[in-house]
Amino acid sequence: MKIISIFLIFSYFLLAQESYTIISFSPFYSYGKYTNQTSSYSKAVYGSVNFNGDLIFSSGVDLIKLDNTNWSYNQNSMFFLGIKKLSSIYLKVAGAYIKGSYEDDFFSEFNYRDENISLTTELVYDINWNYFGVAYNYFSSSKGFQTLKASNFTLRFDKFLDYNTYISFRPNLYYENSSKKFLSLSSKLTYWFSSDLIANLSFTFGNRRYYFDNDLLTIYNQYDVQKFVAGAGLDYSIIDEITFSGGYRYTKFEKFNINYFFAGFRAKIFF
Repeated sequence: MKIISIFLIFSYFLLAQESYTIISFSPFYSYGKYTNQTSSYSKAVYGSVNFNGDLIFSSGVDLIKLDNTNWSYNQNSMFFLGIKKLSSIYLKVAGAYIKGSYEDDFFSEFNYRDENISLTTELVYDINWNYFGVAYNYFSSSKGFQTLKASNFTLRFDKFLDYNTYISFRPNLYYENSSKKFLSLSSKLTYWFSSDLIANLSFTFGNRRYYFDNDLLTIYNQYDVQKFVAGAGLDYSIIDEITFSGGYRYTKFEKFNINYFFAGFRAKIFF
């Protein structure tokens, strides 16, 4: 928690040196239905400050509740992201602090509290609007007296196929202190039907665990191993300052599957 506080202070100091141009606010809600009789409910709020695209700071809060016929789990997450552009190079620093509590409906001795920290650094190189990057993520999880530490290495290959089509690839290597290793590949295709309507499709193949997306500021911190993910989304702008978003995501784990639905909007203020 101390590391996050230091970064927040540093980010506010940087922002104080410049006058920002865009402030954005984004509330989102998602619902997930598990095949093991569990439901999830998420309420999230994100905010960001953008100064001429050269300096960006974002943060967010996500409150999640899992309901099962035999237990319940509440999780509170805080996210931050800082991006600094240096000529054709982008430096990204992101992280998450997650705290949860598990309560068994029948056996109180199974109850526990857990705390998780995720920190990511990434360098991205821009070549004519094509992006190549490498990211390192450190993840630490404590549950009672158990501690898990893991590392993720992710490469970034993003390219505009034409004026309307953008594709990205994210190969990922996961390694944890129990010597488990996983490989996965994520891909996302974005298409602009117009400046007001954008659609995207995303897929993940292979195995992964504790994956932190430092673009969307979302984290997949389930202990169970993901096997496959597929999703689709739409963004529609009624005016330049307000964009509505919605979509669906299917996630397959080793022992269960989840169907997610999410919706929200983004509002911008220009200065």
